[in-house]
Order: sequence, then structure tokens, then C-alpha cells
Amino acid sequence: MNQISRKNLTLSKEEYLIETDVLANHLTHTDRSLNSDLELLMQNGVCFTTVFNASEIIYRTENAEEKNEAIKLLSALKVLGLNSRYSLNVDDFAESTENIRDALFCTVAKINKLKIVTTIKGKYKNTGLEVIHPESLRK
Repeated sequence: MNQISRKNLTLSKEEYLIETDVLANHLTHTDRSLNSDLELLMQNGVCFTTVFNASEIIYRTENAEEKNEAIKLLSALKVLGLNSRYSLNVDDFAESTENIRDALFCTVAKINKLKIVTTIKGKYKNTGLEVIHPESLRK
């Protein structure tokens, strides 16, 4: 009798690295008749972000209620820390990004084989990484 490995039964889902702009848009999304971009992404796959993005979201909160909403949002995502090994590859993006933060974000995407999701068209166009604009999910 043939045994089937449990690994072979696992369905693969898309994996995304979510930029801060998409997270912020979700927190300010008010049209309850329409899913936010982040909700669409979460229905389609697994969403990651980095400790930098999480910090940017928390930093921008203006009161306890906003901070609690931000924490709830971040609890629904997989927040990746920054391993020191990422610094060894950050120069791969020195010419194609505007700053070290964006270069580190790209390094995280590359090493973890994640698709970048941002609403800022063209931001990562010269990186060679797969970049998705959330509006493409609505087509």
C-alpha cells in the first residue's frame, strides 16, 4: 500500500510582504461594503510584514484607541524580525532603492521568497522582485 506524505497534501498559498502603505490604508478603510486591499490579500494567501513596518504603524498612532487597532491588525499578520544575515545582502538593492529601509525590505522579500505588495506604483520597479499593486486583485 502506498503512503502519501502529509507534505504532498499541503495546499500552497500565495505569500506576500505587505508594505506600510497597505497596512495604513486598511486601518483607515471605511467602506464596509468592500473588503480592504489587505483583507483581499489575506483571503488569497499568507501576509507578512517586517518589524520596520509594524514600528511605522505603531509610531503613527495618535491615541490609545488607534494603537489598539494597530496592534489588532499586526496580530493578524506574521511580523518578521530582522536577522543580521540580511545585512550581507542589502547591497543587492543599493542602486534600485532610495534608502536603507527600502533595501532591507527588499532583502527580506528576496530571502523569504515573498511578493511585495504596495500601492506606490513604481517604488520597487528596478529591484527585480515581484511587486503587486493591490488593485490588480480586484480585476
